[in-house]
Amino acid sequence: MRRTISAFTAVAAATVLAVLTAFLPSLPALTGPVVMSALVVAFALTWPVLITAAPRWGVSAVLGATGLASVWVVSLLPAHAQFSSAPTELWLAPVGGAAALGILAMFVIQTFTLPGGVHRFMTTAMFSVGSVIVATAAGWALLLRNKYEVANGMLGVERITGVTWLMLTILAALAAASLATLLKSRLRTRMVAIVVAGTLVAVALQFLRPGPLSVPAVLAGIVAALIVALTESFADSRELPAAARQHPVSAVAVGSGTTIVTGMVSYIVIHVLPW
Repeated sequence: MRRTISAFTAVAAATVLAVLTAFLPSLPALTGPVVMSALVVAFALTWPVLITAAPRWGVSAVLGATGLASVWVVSLLPAHAQFSSAPTELWLAPVGGAAALGILAMFVIQTFTLPGGVHRFMTTAMFSVGSVIVATAAGWALLLRNKYEVANGMLGVERITGVTWLMLTILAALAAASLATLLKSRLRTRMVAIVVAGTLVAVALQFLRPGPLSVPAVLAGIVAALIVALTESFADSRELPAAARQHPVSAVAVGSGTTIVTGMVSYIVIHVLPW
């Protein structure tokens, strides 16, 4: 049941983002951040359950504020805002700032939370990881904003062609890898199948529409599959309570979290790596 819910969440989120990617120029400019806000809220409400097997409303509030701030700041900034003297402004400063504030807030919350000892250390670390994950939701927001502005001539000529196909490739690879988690086999075999499924889908899509970003698209798809495989490796982890790992709500956190992170992977592949 847990794997089914997790896979369904990831596939559903990837499908929505794929439709949004394909039709965004015909939709209102703020459609992207609104959709990402919904995904952020889902993650914020469910991530604490994965860690403690019970809701933590204070932690959820911090996660939600971190993700929403990250998404909406990069969505509403003026087009020519600058945070550095680099030739290409990547707008990662607001993302890092939101993540840092989220981590700080987690430490403050956990300082006054019982019990202490190793348990407090582990939960604080995992809550902080959640702050970083939810802040990366800005990756999809940035990609969708860039696509909208290019389509409307607000950024001039698109610097790299094939960006839409890369985004669709990574979403398809994510969906295929998530479905592969449903295989009933040993964990090691299942993890290999996850990576293979995501890779094959990414490669197959490049034969349908080869372009200058075919290699980056395949690499991004492989990274997305590896992220799914990594999260699947925690299925039998003893560090998390069994009740938390098997809780249906925690599966939503896994599915939404993997989808959120792949947006930043796509953004880095397109704008940071030297193609």
